[in-house]
Amino acid sequence: MKFKFFHVLILLFLCFGSFAQTGDWYNLDFESDGVLGISADKAYQQVSAAEIKPVIVAVIDDGVDIRHPDLAGKIWVNTAEIPDNGIDDDGNGYIDDVNGWNYLGNSSGENVKEETLEITRLYRSYKERFGDKTPEAVPKSDQKEYEKYLEYKSAYEQALAVVEEEFAQFAQLSAMYGGAYAYMTEKMGREDFNLDDLMEYKVEDPQEQEVINFLLMAETGGLSGYLEEGASYFESALEYNYNLDFNPRTIVNEAEAREKNTAYGNPMVWAADPDHGTHVAGIIAALRGNEMGVDGVASNAIIMPLRVVPAGDERDEDIALAIRYAADNGAKVINMSFGKSFSPNIELVEDAIRYAASKNVLMIHAAGNDAADNDRNRNYPDGSFGKGKSMSHWITVGASGPLADSSLIADFSNFGKRKVDVLAPGVQIESLVPDGGTKANSGTSMAAPVVSGMAALIWGLYPELSASELKMVILKSVESYRDTTVYSPYGPVGLKKIVRYPGVISAPRAIERAGR
Repeated sequence: MKFKFFHVLILLFLCFGSFAQTGDWYNLDFESDGVLGISADKAYQQVSAAEIKPVIVAVIDDGVDIRHPDLAGKIWVNTAEIPDNGIDDDGNGYIDDVNGWNYLGNSSGENVKEETLEITRLYRSYKERFGDKTPEAVPKSDQKEYEKYLEYKSAYEQALAVVEEEFAQFAQLSAMYGGAYAYMTEKMGREDFNLDDLMEYKVEDPQEQEVINFLLMAETGGLSGYLEEGASYFESALEYNYNLDFNPRTIVNEAEAREKNTAYGNPMVWAADPDHGTHVAGIIAALRGNEMGVDGVASNAIIMPLRVVPAGDERDEDIALAIRYAADNGAKVINMSFGKSFSPNIELVEDAIRYAASKNVLMIHAAGNDAADNDRNRNYPDGSFGKGKSMSHWITVGASGPLADSSLIADFSNFGKRKVDVLAPGVQIESLVPDGGTKANSGTSMAAPVVSGMAALIWGLYPELSASELKMVILKSVESYRDTTVYSPYGPVGLKKIVRYPGVISAPRAIERAGR
């Protein structure tokens, strides 16, 4: 999911020292552990793991490292498909879809990684049509389309200007850090100094002390790591996301697939560095109690990876096909940690959402990370079809922090009295990354899978529940903080005024309510 990276980067850097909790704190309990987790560990003390039935959770994302050791035995297997034989054994139109599907590739094994944003694609398309025309030269029959061109042009230019401004600030901060490091390298006569060396260094003048203080704050706050991530982000944004001349979609074998009457893409659900999707999958389903990685929320969850989200905006047709695939192949929960501001083919996605509803599938969507009001600004898809609250089988999730104070809703989290249903932990969430590792990420992308994991856990205990019943079990069992005053772009406000069910989800309370 795209977001104002520089804003979140600086927020995390400045706030790092105030939140020292590490690991999978989303599992913890406020009363016993002092952080606003969902009390999953406590819930497992009250149920028998042997009684929890498996539940398939589709992760529509940038792919999943299905060989991560902390996901061993937790990846969905299509038993009707014979691996790597080049035949559609089960006749569903997908060749060798043993563990899911990748809609961002072709049958030769080539895969899309970087992509443009939807607004870039829209502006490019309309610019080709209207870019060389004056308003007077546009026929009346094309006037509405020309107005769309002007809208897209303005939106694209404004968004690009924001990124360029953020990049300038980032470059300044990066230069400060590089200059301070070079200064102390010269003073110490070596590059491999550490925190202890800095603290033990005998200061000779005030300037040295200022430089040391900056480096100490930077290293303890993790600035060097964030600068590395920032460099990658801005390279992707400026070279690919907003580049009007960049079009990687030619890689995807859509024309070939139409001729053969098969699905476009390939079965490589792990393709092109699936960092985000692996992190999401780990929150939902990482093995519990194995002293490795993290503990996922749902011991019974089976992950179905569906790769549709590149390093840019996902395409509506891919999302729609992935939702239908999940519903047709037994997924009961679909996690969607992505979103965008423009959706030119939203009707395809909405038809797929209705189809999933007919299959009794619960859909969990991240609210977005722009500190924006979703009641005023749509974050596609939102399950509302342009109306008020979302459909009965859809939950939109905002991100909560670890403390029951004004920071309860994360500074970056989108909100909305009608459109954001509930909060779940989404700040400094430790989970899995490819090649066997873990790291901490922040975002509503992390909050959504916490809810998806809890949904899978409850459904495993009470499989007779419908998707709409399960939704209400989750929402009506929140640990309420309705009267807590939190920060928002509107100033201090009661949580009840910006979140539909103003609280943090609770596994024990949800399990108790489901069993009534």
